[in-house]
Amino acid sequence: MSRTARLLLALMVLVAGGGIASAARTGDPSGAPSGIPSSTPSGDSPQALFDRASSDYREGRFDQAAKGYEAIVAQGIDDARVHYNLANAYFKLGRLGPAILEYERSLRLDPADDEARDNLVLARGLLRDKVTEPEMQYPVRVLKETLETVPAGVVAAAFLIFWIAAWGVAGFVPVTASWVRRRLLGYAALALGLVAVTFGAALLYQMRQETAGIGIVMADTVEVRSGPGEENTVLFKVHEGTRMEVRHTLEAWTQVSLPNGLSGWVPKSAVEKV
Repeated sequence: MSRTARLLLALMVLVAGGGIASAARTGDPSGAPSGIPSSTPSGDSPQALFDRASSDYREGRFDQAAKGYEAIVAQGIDDARVHYNLANAYFKLGRLGPAILEYERSLRLDPADDEARDNLVLARGLLRDKVTEPEMQYPVRVLKETLETVPAGVVAAAFLIFWIAAWGVAGFVPVTASWVRRRLLGYAALALGLVAVTFGAALLYQMRQETAGIGIVMADTVEVRSGPGEENTVLFKVHEGTRMEVRHTLEAWTQVSLPNGLSGWVPKSAVEKV
């Protein structure tokens, strides 16, 4: 099923009163970094919490489901399925800000997840703030959307393969007797090198995106001021769920900017970083 068809299906379910259609995902969420506790203070393992929360979600107890997934995240477990299920539970509860935050976190871990991406688009469509992003030329937009769905590890592997291949082919040029073959090998090395450079640039772009500070507005309404303090002028307002770039933090204030170029300062507690 194409991405457009999946999104249309999700929208039909929303109109019918169902909201996010995906059921809670199953599996073992305990693949956590070393040092993460294997159980909560109450003795529940991550798998037990996950199974119970998934059962609560299927039974329509979305508040309990959210608490269960939150307990797993609180243990330090950073799993795409947990963030995705938590986002769905938040969406069912009408909490758009936390839902968008968790969809973003899920996609950070699994950028190829089309369901999470479609649900994120669906949730953003319900926001009060409609921020217009700068126009992109078609090839640039396609490239950007492609890079957002391909894991950085795959791009890094492709870069290494083509880089090594380029140098390997280039190494045969000096020891090849035939002038025609040397020329063909040189062209092949150049082509492989250009592909490697392309993948390298794509990898740098992905690394920059991962390290960029992205925050989601968690408060219902936030006043964006000209400086870090209540005494500064209110420039504009943003609402729950709006996505912003987090630039600097000064004590209890954070400098943020929107894709349309607007920027200012908001209380640090009003924005949570992805």
